[in-house]
Amino acid sequence: MSALAENISLLYDSTKVYTNLNSENQGSSVLFDNGTSYTDENVYGGFSSILPIVLHNMTGLKEGENEDVVRKGPLVSRKVRDFFVIINMAIMAQIISVFGVVANIINIVVFIKQGFGEAMTVTLTGLAVADLGTVTCQVWLSICWNPWFHYERLSLPFRPLHIEYLSAGHPRASSVRVSAWILALATFERCLCITIPFKVREIITPYRARVFVIVVFVVNTACSVPFYYTSRIVPFFDSYLNRTYLVLTFTKDRQQIDNVFFAISVSLSVIPFLAVTIFTAVLVYSLDKASKWRETVKISEGNASKIENSGQTKQSAGNTDDAKKTQQRQPNKNKRASKMVSLISTIFIACNLPNVVNQLVMGIVPEYAKNGSYENINQTFWSLGYMIETINCSINIFMYYSMSTRYRNTLQDVFRTRCCPGKNADTARNEADVGVTERK
Repeated sequence: MSALAENISLLYDSTKVYTNLNSENQGSSVLFDNGTSYTDENVYGGFSSILPIVLHNMTGLKEGENEDVVRKGPLVSRKVRDFFVIINMAIMAQIISVFGVVANIINIVVFIKQGFGEAMTVTLTGLAVADLGTVTCQVWLSICWNPWFHYERLSLPFRPLHIEYLSAGHPRASSVRVSAWILALATFERCLCITIPFKVREIITPYRARVFVIVVFVVNTACSVPFYYTSRIVPFFDSYLNRTYLVLTFTKDRQQIDNVFFAISVSLSVIPFLAVTIFTAVLVYSLDKASKWRETVKISEGNASKIENSGQTKQSAGNTDDAKKTQQRQPNKNKRASKMVSLISTIFIACNLPNVVNQLVMGIVPEYAKNGSYENINQTFWSLGYMIETINCSINIFMYYSMSTRYRNTLQDVFRTRCCPGKNADTARNEADVGVTERK
C-alpha cells in the first residue's frame, strides 16, 4: 500500500503545476502558486532544472527540508489522505459506478416501456438519465485516479489527472446538479399528491415535467461551458522524459471567470438540496398525518358498516366491500409512490450532504481550498463524498423494485421478452386460448 500511496501522491502533486496560455496564444508558461512563471524556453528546454523551484512552490519547502516541520499544521497527513483517496476513488467508487451504469440503463428501459403518460414517469426517467451520466463519468474518473493508470508507467500520451478535469470532473458535477433539481420536482409533486390530490394532475402535467427536465439539463450544462473556455488541453514536451504528452492549461483570465461560475455552481447545488430537504420533511409529515387520519376513518367506517350490514344480505355486503376496495386502490397507490420518493430523497440528502458541506467550506475558508494548508483533509472528504454520491446514483433500482408493483411487473416483462421470447409468446397464446374457452 505504501507504493500505491507514493504513486497517488505523485499523481496528485503533479496537478499543482499548471500551464498558463497568454492572450495572444504566442506561447505558454508554467504558472506556480506564488505567481512565478517560466517561458517556453524554460519549460521546453529544461524542466529538470526548475524541479527544486517546483518543489518549493508545491510544498513550501526548500531542498532537504522536512515537510512535517515546515507545513502549517495539516489536520490529516499525506499518507492518510492517499490511503482514503485510493480506497474511495480507485476501488470502491469504480466498483459501484460500474454497477450503477447497468442499473440506470435498466431503469431507463423500464420507464420507456411504461410510457410517459404520467408526470412521475417522466421525472424518474430524467433522474435515471442524470444518474447514468454521473456514474459513467465516475467510471472514467476512478480510472484516472487509479495509481496503476500512470502516464509514465503506461507511456500514456496524456496525464490522466489533467484530462479527467474536463472529460469527467465537470460533466459529473453537472449531472449531480441535474439529479438534485429533478428530485426536487419529484418530491414537490408527491407533496402536492398528499396535500391537494385532486389538483396535482392539473398543476404538474407530463408536458410540464418534460419541459422542466430539459431546461434543467440545458441550464446546468451551460454553466459548465465557461470552465471549458478557461481550461485547455495542449501538448507539452518534457525534456526530462524526452517525450510529449497532453496536459491541462488555463487562460490568464481563468481566476476571475471561474470565481463567478464557481459561485453559480455552488448555488445550483445548494438550492435544490435545500428544496429536497424541505419537501421531504413536508412529505414525511403529510404521510404520517394522512396515515393517522385514515386509521381514524377506518375505525369510523368499520363501526358504521357493522350497523349497516346487519340489515343487508350477504350479496349486498360483498358488493359494498368490493366498492370500498376499488375506492382505496388509488390512495394506496399514491401513498406507496410517496413513500418511495421520500425514501429516495432521504438517501439523496444523506449521500449528498458531505459534498455540499465541502463546497460551502471551500468557499468560506480559503485555506481549505485546493493547495491550501488543509488540502489533505479537503481531498479526504472530497473522495469520500464522491464515493457516497456514486452509491446514491446506483441504488434507486432497489427502491423501485421493492416498492413499485408497476416497475416490478414491467421489469419482469422486459426480462421475459429479452431472455425467453418463445416462452413469452407461448404463455400469451395459452392465455388467449383460455379466454376463448371461457367465452364459449
